[in-house]
Order: sequence, then structure tokens, then C-alpha cells
Amino acid sequence: MADLGYFTAGITFTPPTGAGPATDLEFGVTDANGTWWLLKSWTGLDGAETAGQVVQRAGDHGAWPTPQFYAARAITLTVQATARTQALRDVARAFLHQAIPVGSDSNLATLRWDEPTPVQLGVRRSGRIAETYMTLTDVVFSVPLIAPDPRKYGTVLRTASSTQAPTAAGLAPPLTPPLTLPAGAPPMLVSCTNLGSFETRPLVTITGPITTPSVVNVTTGQAITFTGMVLAATDVLTVDLLAKQAALNGVYRPADPSSSWWVLPPGTTTVQVTGTASTGAQMTVAWRDAWI
Repeated sequence: MADLGYFTAGITFTPPTGAGPATDLEFGVTDANGTWWLLKSWTGLDGAETAGQVVQRAGDHGAWPTPQFYAARAITLTVQATARTQALRDVARAFLHQAIPVGSDSNLATLRWDEPTPVQLGVRRSGRIAETYMTLTDVVFSVPLIAPDPRKYGTVLRTASSTQAPTAAGLAPPLTPPLTLPAGAPPMLVSCTNLGSFETRPLVTITGPITTPSVVNVTTGQAITFTGMVLAATDVLTVDLLAKQAALNGVYRPADPSSSWWVLPPGTTTVQVTGTASTGAQMTVAWRDAWI
């Protein structure tokens, strides 16, 4: 019986509609064909590379630092498949190739790593998958991958929602002192906690009715604004802070040029949607914890 190793992980891929079936390749288990999948080693899941330079100072020692960021993450998986027959070995090879896409930037597979805290990255192939045959039914694959977003995300999608409550009813005569004035409608406000060690960028969904919505990071004071935008009760505005784009009912809508595309740093951040909202308007913030 083959040794399945200590590491468990998996690659899942859902192609566009009509482009083929979804795949789920799990490592550290035996698949439905009786093929053992062993994740022997990996590189690139530790630290990410950085991008950024320094510019030599004119007429002086040293250099000026330019902006520096983390670059795409290069990953190499070494995977062994032990099949019962040569034919099933070839089936395993075909399934591995099917599970790792080659295509546009939207065609990313999800690489999940279970040790010690489950994390995931969006990846695609970055080169040729090399094969080494130990026997006629045992093959070792060297799988080169690239993760355009270097963050390692938590596998749990966290969400927080708030609905615009109605304004309290006014006072009607006869009035008897002392008078208590009604409070206004509470704001659409949520607390979002990033349990990771690196900033993450959420997805904010706003459902009308609301006019001139703004997505505000109350903790930092940064805001993404849409001056003059009117959302009816059936309209949905999606604000993707990773792509730095927004869509109204699925159609691209630019934010105000003065908008600041903020992040959720480690810890708790208060997020609010402001604007002229009516009863029933709703905001939902979705995010994943992040590490680098």
C-alpha cells in the first residue's frame, strides 16, 4: 500500500459555463479509481517575492526608494500518482492537466493547503508539467504554478450585513412635557475582523433604495463614493476592492475619481455605507482572512 504522506491539499477548478466539468483533485488521499495521490514537496508557499527598485541619488551617495509591493507568487508542487494500471496512470495524468487551467486571467484554479491553518490561493499553470516515471504505474509530476495575487487567504468566507431600519415615528399632539425626541434611523454599519497577518480587500454589495452611496472605512476615514447614483429597490451595486472596480446590476460603473480604495488590515475595521437610504436598503461585506 502506498504512503499517502502527511500533507493534505487540493486543487479545484470550475471552468466557464459550457467549457467542461468542474474538477477536484485531492492530495493525500486515494481517488475513485484507486490511484494514490501523494504531495511530496512544494516551494513558494512561504514568503512572496517583492517588486520595487531604488533610484540612485544625483550627486550624492545612496538612493531614493520607489514604491515596493509583493509580486506574483511562484509555486512548484511535486506530486506522485500511484495507479493500479498503466491505463489508470494515464487517466491520472489527464485529470491533473484538466484540474490546472491554461487561459485568461479569470480562469484560475483554487489551490488549498491544509497545514497548519487551511489557506487557499488562486493559481494557474506557469509552464510545462514535467513527469518522471519510477515504474510503469508510478509517476512523479513537477507542477509549476503562478498565483497572481500573492496573498494566502483563509478558506472561510466571512460576511457581515446591515439593513437600513425605518426612522422612528414623529411626535403627535397632545404633547405633555417632558418631551423625548425620536432618534433618527441607525446607519448601515458593520464590524469586520481580519484574523490574518496581512491586509485583505473585501467585496461590498449594496442593495437599494439608496442615493449617492458611499462605502466608508470608518476606522481610517477613507471612502469610495458614487455621487449622483440612484439605486432603486431592485438595483444592486457591487464594489470589488481587490479589482478596484464597481458594477451596477453587473454593468461597470466608475467610482468618483477622488475615491480611496481602502483595505482591511489585520484586526477589526468598522465599515459603513452612507447616502440617502430608504427602509430596506442593505449592505453586505464579504472578506477572507489573509497572510503573506
